[in-house]
Amino acid sequence: FSMVPVSLVNNLLKFSLSELTRCFRQRLSTHLFSLYLKGFTSYQINNLDNRISDPDQILTQDVEKLCQSLTEFYSNISKPLVDVIVYSYKLTHMIGAQGPTSMLSYLALSSSILMILRAPLGNMTVEEQELEGRFRYVNSRLITNSEEIAFYQGSEREKDVVEGVFA
Repeated sequence: FSMVPVSLVNNLLKFSLSELTRCFRQRLSTHLFSLYLKGFTSYQINNLDNRISDPDQILTQDVEKLCQSLTEFYSNISKPLVDVIVYSYKLTHMIGAQGPTSMLSYLALSSSILMILRAPLGNMTVEEQELEGRFRYVNSRLITNSEEIAFYQGSEREKDVVEGVFA
């Protein structure tokens, strides 16, 4: 019975971390694209400046990896601390045979629930890959048409398109 709050805390922590990653990526990408689409920057980076070889890679996949790494770092520090505090408190009150029995019951129950919940994750993974593909396509189109966008001053419109991918 006492392991249910621990399970709830763990799952809420995982959900919070995934939301933190998503929000961090969205805000960082929005900021980077607002700088990238300001004036002639996208044209200059793609056509005149050779210091950055793959701006589309940096703006999409590298930003995603950075956000995931930072969130995992936060998780690796905070989650064990919360676990130690919760388990220590609960185990001090559960000395005896009831403790291990409760933990085994919790393990069996949570495994069953996870197997049931795992099925929809496949659909979510497919949707995530489609959204990633759309994001890469928009960025690739931006690179391909950077000259026209710069000269026709379409940066604001393209910024709206890029931000619309996250909506």
